[in-house]
Amino acid sequence: MEKDRLACCVVRDLLPAYLEDLTEPETAELVREHLAGCEACRTLEQDMGAAIPVDQAPRRALNFLKRVKRTRLLAAVLAAALALWCMWWLYDQEYHYPNTEAGRLAAVEEYIPSPAHSTMQHGVKAGTSLRVVDYAQRGRELYIAYGAENRDNVHGILCLEQGWNGKYQPVSASENPFPYTAGVWGETVREGEAGGDQLFALVGEGCREIYGILVTYYVTRSDVGNGEGFQSYQVAYEVTQPDFLWLFELETLESELGIPAGKLDRVGYVEVALLDREGKDVTAAYVDEEVSDNWSGGKSTAERSVLYVFMGIVAALGIVFIRYFLRRD
Repeated sequence: MEKDRLACCVVRDLLPAYLEDLTEPETAELVREHLAGCEACRTLEQDMGAAIPVDQAPRRALNFLKRVKRTRLLAAVLAAALALWCMWWLYDQEYHYPNTEAGRLAAVEEYIPSPAHSTMQHGVKAGTSLRVVDYAQRGRELYIAYGAENRDNVHGILCLEQGWNGKYQPVSASENPFPYTAGVWGETVREGEAGGDQLFALVGEGCREIYGILVTYYVTRSDVGNGEGFQSYQVAYEVTQPDFLWLFELETLESELGIPAGKLDRVGYVEVALLDREGKDVTAAYVDEEVSDNWSGGKSTAERSVLYVFMGIVAALGIVFIRYFLRRD
């Protein structure tokens, strides 16, 4: 009996909300089951139904609840959009150079110069005029050969990596004096980040009267003992354009140099002789005596773990706000 009176008390408390259709479906079903078996509560329900303007009050309450639900849903959508935009903005701050003429020059001009407060004697100082010599793309990597208008006539290769937004971020760059008014230099680059496959590059600038080059490669081989030192090989190339960037895989060099496959360890350095139309060595005619060539340098980009940490924080905050706006209470 005590249990029945308690159930009746609960139902009587729920009747106003039940009559205005504001209870959950499960709660409404329990109330209906009780009313079917309790004449007293059923009578009270009939009396309350006659007194409450059921065709007006519930509509206002339901419209209010619908507006609240729409507002929360809109807030959740805006929170998701804002989180995605912030993550894209953070990523675009790192990967923001397009592979266009303007984008390549911007990457060189912004990445190569040393900071204004740098005390380095060599390299490229802030404000130095820079130019793009040529570029080459291999998969997700972009290589840009550049030159600087400074005392050491600095030249080098800027390596960039492509992001999922289609743009590029600098990974590393070399800086070397170029002791020629025009000519060709060679250097080793890495494919992608440190630890990637080794590539060899030949870069030419201003080769309008240069019709060929004779390259002497000094290499180490895995099948030759360290005591043997560098092995020298010569290859002649035809030059068909004044400015160029050629990239060679080690496998390609092995074939050109006649080295058994897989035995070329690395290219230590090269010597390049410039040839005229008749094949004569004209290197001396292009030597710039004012350039000091007894140094070399480079720079690299730090790991991007911090970027992904910030993107993760933004994503977590976005999820928190979305769950807050979509809560049920």
